[in-house]
Parts: sequence; C-alpha cells; structure tokens
Amino acid sequence: MPFVQVTMVSGRTAEQKHALIAEVSAAVSSALDTPVERVRVAIYEVSADEWGIGGVPYAVARGPGAASAAGGPSPPSAPPAPSDDPSAEEATS
Repeated sequence: MPFVQVTMVSGRTAEQKHALIAEVSAAVSSALDTPVERVRVAIYEVSADEWGIGGVPYAVARGPGAASAAGGPSPPSAPPAPSDDPSAEEATS
C-alpha cells in the first residue's frame, strides 16, 4: 500500500488540498499500477515561521504583502547564487 506524505506551508484552501490528494493518488496509482483505493496521502502543514529557505524563515523571506491574488503564499525570491568567477569578487571589492 503506497503512502505519500506532503509537507507544505499552510494557507491552501480545503478544495486545493482535496484536489492535491486526488491528483497525487491518481499519479501514484498509475505509476505503480495499483488500485487508487490502496493509495494513502497525508498532508502536513507548517506555518511560515516553521519553514526555512536558505537559512531564513519563509515568513521573513517572502516579505510583507507577498500573498498572491489566489490567496496563497507567494514563493520567496532566491538569494543570488555565489559566483565561481574570482573576477566577480574583485569587482565588488
């Protein structure tokens, strides 16, 4: 019996979570050629203060007013990747 665990930042509607359960169940059923009735899905939600991205809490990384028009949280901007080019470091010195 396949068991899928989904952990995500809270803020989605019940309808969105129900759709996620249905679509994940269908995908696992298809991929493993097992009846959808045998698939189990559990959703675990954490607050934006309990989810970290690059060492920063999601609540801080996403900034104020970052909720999307759909009502869900917007993904934070990723910090710039460090450069392997030593001349880039010299240019900022």
